[in-house]
Amino acid sequence: MSNAPDFQRIEHVTPIIKADELAFVRFERKDADQMARFLKDFGLIPVADTPGPSLYFRATGILPYQVEIIPSDRDYFVGAGYLAKSGADLETLSAASGVPIEPADGPGGGKRVRLIDPDGSLIDVVAGFTPAQPIETRRDLLAANTPEQKNRINKGVRTSVCPTPVHRLGHYVIFTPDFATTVNWYMKWLGFLPTDVLTGAEGVPCGGFFRLNRGAMPTDHHNLAVFAALEKGVHHVSLETLDIDEVGQGQQYLKNTEWKHFWGLGRHILGSQLFDYWLDPTGLEWEHYADGDVMTEDFEEGYFLVGRNELWAWGDDLPGETRPAPEAVKNAPPHLKGLLEAWDKPARPWLP
Repeated sequence: MSNAPDFQRIEHVTPIIKADELAFVRFERKDADQMARFLKDFGLIPVADTPGPSLYFRATGILPYQVEIIPSDRDYFVGAGYLAKSGADLETLSAASGVPIEPADGPGGGKRVRLIDPDGSLIDVVAGFTPAQPIETRRDLLAANTPEQKNRINKGVRTSVCPTPVHRLGHYVIFTPDFATTVNWYMKWLGFLPTDVLTGAEGVPCGGFFRLNRGAMPTDHHNLAVFAALEKGVHHVSLETLDIDEVGQGQQYLKNTEWKHFWGLGRHILGSQLFDYWLDPTGLEWEHYADGDVMTEDFEEGYFLVGRNELWAWGDDLPGETRPAPEAVKNAPPHLKGLLEAWDKPARPWLP
């Protein structure tokens, strides 16, 4: 007899628009110069000659920037930006929200509609920007030898120890005190679809991975993940690299810097990404990943009991400091108690 609960499914809503791509994340930082050093070591490229105090960083693709750092007296997640499929989507969004279309600041320009999510994060939807010139880097997988097929003959693999070439911003993960309201907002205003949903023992959703809806065109397993918590916040930001060699190359380079390694290498279960996590100067996790799942509109979401064992298929155990304190589990409000109890159980008891 199965111990699985009757899962409470997330209700789908008719979206105002269907955003096309995650464009950027935006942070305030007390030490912007130190944060800039971290991002450069992580493989992002500073955008030169930009107006104003903000520092902008790009990947190797056509988006003008993917991370904005605002010098500030606090360390804070400001929000994120998404690309609209067209200028007409901005008009639709503006009419539905009552928010005017205005010029987008930052490299690339264009127009935007600035929304505010239920937790107060600024969510820009952008169209009409000027694309950046792609940066030359390896875009083909290395030839691999298998037991039955030898594709690389008389030639070795020699990767450079240098910052990982970051190809694009893939996703970010947020905490929210009102999971249902936050998820509904992103599904309604940006067209997100649930891919995999996590629940407590009673079957009520408390976390989930959500993808943009690009119809028949495949998109990442998740561009946004949302988890219930006592307070709002951001858990990590994830940047896509080409393959496991680039992930490993970045790890080797970063081990010779001042930054702290957190978790990896390994492979996730939900999403399947090869991963490696590092901590920025404020303690926020940043992930290099490669080889993640992609889904179309037709993919039917999955439901799973929340637990550490759902996070990775192989690799070192999730660091122990991520386990909740006993008092936090004991005193958790009802809507978080199941999540924290599951999170407290070791996923791989045989690992130290």
